[in-house]
Amino acid sequence: MQKILAVVLCVIISGIIPYMSTASANSNKEKVDLSNLSVNGANGNYLVKGMISGSEDDVYYTVEDGHNELIAKKKVPLTNHKFMLEIHLNKKDLPTNGTVILYFSEEGKEPYPVVLETFS
Repeated sequence: MQKILAVVLCVIISGIIPYMSTASANSNKEKVDLSNLSVNGANGNYLVKGMISGSEDDVYYTVEDGHNELIAKKKVPLTNHKFMLEIHLNKKDLPTNGTVILYFSEEGKEPYPVVLETFS
């Protein structure tokens, strides 16, 4: 039950976070077009699956906790617009009170944040 609740909260939060920021110079840009997104895992080990549509450019991802970059920019491996990322973080790098966020980015588009896990 806790895993289901965590996944539901992640989906809700990842949909709200983009609208919580103040206006920026990039606020009129579109986001990376993700669909069928699923996030599973905990304690630094995550499996993220989904589809990226309408992109002719390379799509990249980074992972951070809001203060530290935990995984530097890497290219998303795509097969027929589908991807599967296995993300492994050292337990010592996880925040004791914070959120681990995966950002998808593409040239000229706003990053798309996905909450992997919230620690408190």
